[in-house]
Amino acid sequence: MNRAIHFHDFRFEPESTRLWVGSCEVKLTPKAAMLLGALLERAGEPVSKEELFAQVWRGTVVSDDALVTCIQELRKALGDDAKQPRFIETRHRRGYRFAAPLSVVQPEVDAATAALRPAGPAIAVLPFTDMSPGRDQDYFCEGLAEELIDALTHVEGLRVVSRSASFQFRGPGVDVKEVGLLLGVDSLLEGSVRKAGNRLRITVQLIDTATAFHKWSERFDRNLDDVFAVQDEIAGQVASMLRGGDLSGRERRALRRTQTASDTYEYFLRGRQSLHRLTRPALEHSREMFRHAIEIDPEYAPAWAGLAMMHAQRFEWWGSSAGDLDEAERASRIAMELDPELADAHVARGFTLSLRREFDAAERHFEAAISINPQLFDAHYLFARSCFARGQVERSARLFGSAATVRPDDFQSAFLHSQSLRMLGRNEEARLANLESLRRAERILALNPREIRTLSLGSGALQEAGDMERARAWMQRALEIDPEDLSALFNAACLHTKAGENEQAITLLERALGLGCGKRDWIEHDPDYDPLRGDPRFQAMMARLK
Repeated sequence: MNRAIHFHDFRFEPESTRLWVGSCEVKLTPKAAMLLGALLERAGEPVSKEELFAQVWRGTVVSDDALVTCIQELRKALGDDAKQPRFIETRHRRGYRFAAPLSVVQPEVDAATAALRPAGPAIAVLPFTDMSPGRDQDYFCEGLAEELIDALTHVEGLRVVSRSASFQFRGPGVDVKEVGLLLGVDSLLEGSVRKAGNRLRITVQLIDTATAFHKWSERFDRNLDDVFAVQDEIAGQVASMLRGGDLSGRERRALRRTQTASDTYEYFLRGRQSLHRLTRPALEHSREMFRHAIEIDPEYAPAWAGLAMMHAQRFEWWGSSAGDLDEAERASRIAMELDPELADAHVARGFTLSLRREFDAAERHFEAAISINPQLFDAHYLFARSCFARGQVERSARLFGSAATVRPDDFQSAFLHSQSLRMLGRNEEARLANLESLRRAERILALNPREIRTLSLGSGALQEAGDMERARAWMQRALEIDPEDLSALFNAACLHTKAGENEQAITLLERALGLGCGKRDWIEHDPDYDPLRGDPRFQAMMARLK
């Protein structure tokens, strides 16, 4: 494997003059690629036009226009701005300078992190545009896209970008090539929904991000009750085209959505949309929507699984009463009884049982979910957290690694993978995994600079990498955005503890617990809190969480 030069989200291989974003190659003309290599060799210092002509054109006489054209091509490929450059600066009468900081990674380093950046076709499903008369179907457009994301994860060898990353791009006019570069995908699925009464028009396009040409498009004019058949057809067509060849019988069965009445489905989509937000009001709204769905169709297993996840999330994040855990247990059990082949039901059941500290039973359900859908991120990720909570660090390292592989755009699984490796004393592997997590974090923040979870958890990755100044800056930004965000408070406490600032750490933990959070299992096993364990205030907090 070639030596690689990393800058921002990009990776350049000098020997092959190839530029990459994640696993997606950025196409450059040969001269532009050679020019980039020449600038990177002298990064931080001006390179004259004469030197660039000599190195790139090698004696061939060309005009200044040839150099300017290549510079423009590079800026476009890198998303750079000549007036406010991040990468290539124009130095008046002196040439050009590559301004961004670099890290040179030797072949063995890239090999060590390559497993977290798998090859194969990759697709992002964007939220569909609402073309309904009242423009009031946002939940339906998001829900339809998310259902397609979930369905496509069942297809072996197909990488599907997460909802949180792809949903940063909304509405018409999205620059397909730019999205492809930012998300590291070679295909986009986008579309629109027009819903009026019981009639539904869904238009979809599968687009090649390198050329912006349509690979496939279709329009569906149906009744609302036919939405499941439309989803099945879209998912099957997209999967076959990207993977090449026919799908297996298992994959075709997995692509089919569980059917129900249209009213039930709409309430389910509303509930799931709110479930992602994790705030108290959003979780309460999610509960109401799932319960409405269940009232209409008591045998709709996905709604029961969603209700179980809502109660489990509310118990974990907001320290609600044991009643929430009892409701999660009941709802997950019903979901399992209704559809034992629903992977989401097994995940909800496993998550609930792990919160009840019934780890062996939880393990069986997480393993069942992975058996049904090996690409289901939540199954790997929550299983890893369950293992960490019971002190099985080696197993958690393996599972966080598999979660990071299943979802190549996810930052937190990559970071927790590095944390578990560090606890095992596998320091070089931990360092490399931490670098990979930082690459992912910076890409997420390029899409959404206000993503609190990435800022707060990413501060820990920066601290681990020795960049304390940026670590504090990221954490400060997270707490400025939302001073009561539980993730930010817990991770800020970790940062202060590792910096030897125990008083500040305990103050932040007390604030988090005062807001109702109850993540006792994680705090018990997280080594970042080890310096606090002898402090009476910390011991009192842990006693309150029992």
